[in-house]
Amino acid sequence: MLTSRQGCKTAVVDNQISAFRGLHGKAVVARMIDLEALKSIYVIMNDICPGVGKVQYLGGLSVLLSFEDNAMAIKFIEDAREVIGRFSSLDLWEGQSFGFDRLAWIKIVGIPLHLINSEVFDVVGSVFGKSVHRAGRSDNDDDLSHDYIGVLVGNGKRISEEIKLVWRDRRFSVWVSEESGVWVPEFYKAPSPVTADDNVEATLENTCNIGMVDPVAVVEPVILETPIGNYDKNGENNAAFNEKVVLETID
Repeated sequence: MLTSRQGCKTAVVDNQISAFRGLHGKAVVARMIDLEALKSIYVIMNDICPGVGKVQYLGGLSVLLSFEDNAMAIKFIEDAREVIGRFSSLDLWEGQSFGFDRLAWIKIVGIPLHLINSEVFDVVGSVFGKSVHRAGRSDNDDDLSHDYIGVLVGNGKRISEEIKLVWRDRRFSVWVSEESGVWVPEFYKAPSPVTADDNVEATLENTCNIGMVDPVAVVEPVILETPIGNYDKNGENNAAFNEKVVLETID
C-alpha cells in the first residue's frame, strides 16, 4: 500500500514479513574497516575458519556471513575480534535493522593546476562522504584533467554537484559527478586448501621424477664438429587485471 506524507511517498509492508529468518542466530553482519579489507573477506575467513561460511555483499563496507549453526557464528565473532585492522563491527544477525550506506565512485574535475595533488582530491571527496579509496595522483600522470575516488555515502541519491574550493581566500569552482552503474567489489580468492591426498600425490610425483629425463630434451646422438649448447624449456607469466594479480604458469 502506498501513502503520501509531506511530499514523500511511503510503502507500507506487511508486519509478518521477515526476510532471512532462517539465518537468525546463525549469521554475522560484518562491517569491514576499509575497501581493502572488504575485498579480502574470503582470505580473512579462510584464515579464521577454513572452508566454513558463506559470504553475501550487503553494500557499503558490509557483508553477511552465514554459518551452519549458532555455535559456529559465535565462534567466528570471538576469533574475528582478535584480528586487528580488518573489522569495524561484528553483529550476530537476529533480525535487527542496520543503517544504509553504499560506495560511490566520483569523478572530480576543475581543480586548478597549482592544487592538483591527491590531498586536494581527497578533501573534495570528503565533502560527500568518508573516503574509502583515495586519489592516486602523481606528477608524472599524462592526464591531469580529473581523478576518481571512492566515498562511503549514507543515501541513494546520485552525486552531481558544483562546489567551491577555497585556497588563500580565493574560490575555485569544482565539479563532482558520480559514475553510473552499481559497484560490486572484486573479492580476492582464498587459496585452495591442501589436502592429505594432494600431499601424497606431490610426494609420489617427486619420487617418480627422480633420475628421469624430460622426453622433450631427448635427441638422437649425432656427431658434430662443434658441441651443442644446453637448451631449456621456459615458461611465461600472465598478469590479471582489476586491483588483483593472478599468476598462471604455462607449462
